[in-house]
Amino acid sequence: AREVSSSYHCYKRNIMQTVSVRFKHLGLLTSSLFLQTAAFSSRFPYSSSTPLRMGWADTWDDILQGGSQRWKITCEESHQKVISHLDSFLEDKKNNPNHASTLSVFCPLAGDDPIVHLLWKMGYSVTSIDLVPQAVAQMRNHFKEGSWMSEEQDDGTIIWKHDSGRATLYVGDALVSRPELVNKFDAVYDKDSFGALQKDMRAGFCKRLSEYTKKGGTIYIEVKLKENHHEVKHIGPPFSLKKEDLMAEENFGSAFEHVKELGSVYDIPIPSAMQTGHVLRKK
Repeated sequence: AREVSSSYHCYKRNIMQTVSVRFKHLGLLTSSLFLQTAAFSSRFPYSSSTPLRMGWADTWDDILQGGSQRWKITCEESHQKVISHLDSFLEDKKNNPNHASTLSVFCPLAGDDPIVHLLWKMGYSVTSIDLVPQAVAQMRNHFKEGSWMSEEQDDGTIIWKHDSGRATLYVGDALVSRPELVNKFDAVYDKDSFGALQKDMRAGFCKRLSEYTKKGGTIYIEVKLKENHHEVKHIGPPFSLKKEDLMAEENFGSAFEHVKELGSVYDIPIPSAMQTGHVLRKK
């Protein structure tokens, strides 16, 4: 009963966070599904990085000024569930003497996701990328320990490096090829990034993750699964996705094998949808 009560309060906290500020400022209850779809829509329908940056930056400005938190999950119980899943599938690598003592995790389109800092605190080496400077600035704020230095690449990408040597944050386009990241990561943590992409963008995203993940590396990926999936799977973002969508040959299927379907990984404040998890392994 205690566990059920804790999960309920975690869910309640997530949903109240999503709607309370909009209720206060607009005098109405906008559905969290609309808010999340609007946020993702401004994030990904782009022909170049400039309009993408402008739309997504507006979303972050609203968040930082006290607006709706949209897609964010701030419940620590939900975070710990994610960490537990990811850590369990990396256990064999941590115990393998042929692996480096510090395992590296790539976090694409991470925004300011607290999971990145939690993985760093557990001893992992983390690298994230997001297009919007405000998001990466918020990510740096999670790291109360140590200091940061930045450098700018020729294409305008800003790279922030933590003095621990185990945290690197990119401000740039996640779909751009980055040779320095090829074959670098033992694992990938993807919360909703794949599910936010239009269908014609997914292959390029998967190609990047394939390039960056070591052979035998693990992808932990979360996606939305909506009721009446087959009727609504073309409506998004966020899109409703199942194993067969992830493992299509043009997506992850050509370079990864599906290891496990985790089902619902934690509760989310979106009616008629679940936050589901999958584990993949690089061939």
